[in-house]
Amino acid sequence: MTASQDNEWEIKALQDRYKALNDIELDTDQAYKVLMYEQELHSGSSKYFFSMWEELDYDQVNFQEILTSAQFEKYMAERPGQLKRMEETLIESDKGELPQLRAAEEKLLYYKNVLIPQLRKDLMMIFGWFVNSEKEKIDFLKSEYKKYLGDAKRRMLVEHFRHGKTFQPIGLKLSLLLHQQKCLLPDYLAFKATMDLPTKAVADYLLQKLIKISEPLKDALKETMTSLGKFNAENTAKHIGEMRGWHTTIQSPDSSEELMFVVFLDAEKYTG
Repeated sequence: MTASQDNEWEIKALQDRYKALNDIELDTDQAYKVLMYEQELHSGSSKYFFSMWEELDYDQVNFQEILTSAQFEKYMAERPGQLKRMEETLIESDKGELPQLRAAEEKLLYYKNVLIPQLRKDLMMIFGWFVNSEKEKIDFLKSEYKKYLGDAKRRMLVEHFRHGKTFQPIGLKLSLLLHQQKCLLPDYLAFKATMDLPTKAVADYLLQKLIKISEPLKDALKETMTSLGKFNAENTAKHIGEMRGWHTTIQSPDSSEELMFVVFLDAEKYTG
């Protein structure tokens, strides 16, 4: 692997950078190898990414092959400082999550004390016969939604500790609260994106049934969902700031598909 004339200016810039930041003088061949490594690192997959810690480990493995022993010792001497700066950045970023955490805490209390009891009352008359007539299919979907919640929580925890380790406790609390909200008020559209074909077939069947009663169902839920929209707007303004434009909270379901949350509603079945 050798440098070409096309890379001359990039190689010179890279040599200057490593001299200034790490006091390491790369020869042309080393600089070219580092250039190829950096290009490979920042291209390729749009789906899989290293955490900051993983990228540092990957850097270490590659630079140990490229640098001389003396250069590599200098390179690694910078590692404690890098780690400290990363930790400080994560801690500072975590503090910025505090308003969202306060809003999520208040929202969860609203869900538990106001929204869920009111939804049960709204649905008691108009939706009771639907539940009884399609109990087997509804129970199946609830069980699948419970599995989805378990997977979603585990994925969230894995991603949190992979990227933030123990430096972002506020963010962790926020993520757990948002998960609890999905337990109380099912997120059908997020669940739908993960469904296998048999589950989607059952969901589509129930959706077609739901469409037939969507208008009276919307009417039954209208006051409660309007109150939820008002609460969301006030809660967001109180803790985060007033949201405008496309950020504005939707106050009520606009489609039958958005109404599918009523099929999964079962606060006792899903645990946070």
